Amino acid sequence: MEYVIGIDSGGTHYRLKAASLDGECLGSFTGAEANHYHNTEEDMLRRIESHFTSLLATFGGRREDCRYIVCGTTGLDSPQDGEYLERCYSSLAGFNCPVRVINDAELAHYTVTGGEGVLIISGTGSIAFARARDGRCARSGGYLFTILGDEGSGSWVARAALHLLGRHYDGAVPCTPLVSLVEEELDIHDRHGLNTLAFRMGSMPWTCPSIGHLVDKAVEQGDCEATAILDKASAALMEIVGDAVTSLHLDEDEPDFKLGLWGSNILQSSTLKERFIARVMDRYPQCRVVESSMTSLDGAVKMALELV
Repeated sequence: MEYVIGIDSGGTHYRLKAASLDGECLGSFTGAEANHYHNTEEDMLRRIESHFTSLLATFGGRREDCRYIVCGTTGLDSPQDGEYLERCYSSLAGFNCPVRVINDAELAHYTVTGGEGVLIISGTGSIAFARARDGRCARSGGYLFTILGDEGSGSWVARAALHLLGRHYDGAVPCTPLVSLVEEELDIHDRHGLNTLAFRMGSMPWTCPSIGHLVDKAVEQGDCEATAILDKASAALMEIVGDAVTSLHLDEDEPDFKLGLWGSNILQSSTLKERFIARVMDRYPQCRVVESSMTSLDGAVKMALELV
């Protein structure tokens, strides 16, 4: 049976799904990440080969029957990354089909918008990807927090909450509901505990407490400081979107562009989502805000089927 394969290659997991040419799911598999920044080429190829073998075993698929492979991956940020990854996937034994490797933000953009307009992603990190109707593309944001990137993201919100905790220990702000919630969650009650956490985060830059939900909980309790954090996050996300829109002149040429929302930080925070949408509609009143129930893996399969 002929089939296609969609891949969602993230920083933690590597997900694959195979589907027949009429869209029926044949099998799926989730394995360890296979990021080219974290692994040597030899290790990455060995891991990818193992994942493909495991996927095919779920439905008895033959490599020569695959018609297309689409992979959305983290870490594809330059032409050199693209060439390297295309070469890796094209070297898979037994597969003679076309392979398309794209940035995971581009895959999410396709999944939510269908391939046109702007997508803002606010999960652990943040980035915007945009495509005009004539095919021109742009991205904005997506830089590490070490150079003030990931603005408006879940990690940004968490660091803002920790910063508020520090201001409380300085005597600048009272013990708000958010302060109490963070202290209880992290078992931190003074400068020493906060600095210990900060040093640990400094030695492991991608390690940040998942405390964004506490900010929303504090907002529900009437915490003005927590509300201010989410309002600033909405402004930061708006700036990323604005950069992408300006780059492609969408506000002038396509004022009714789609604006997709993606990522747990914005989709699971009603306050952040509402304030962000209000800013968007104030600046781009004709744009259309859209969401999707599809996953990136589903989007990869759908793209592969369309390319076939």
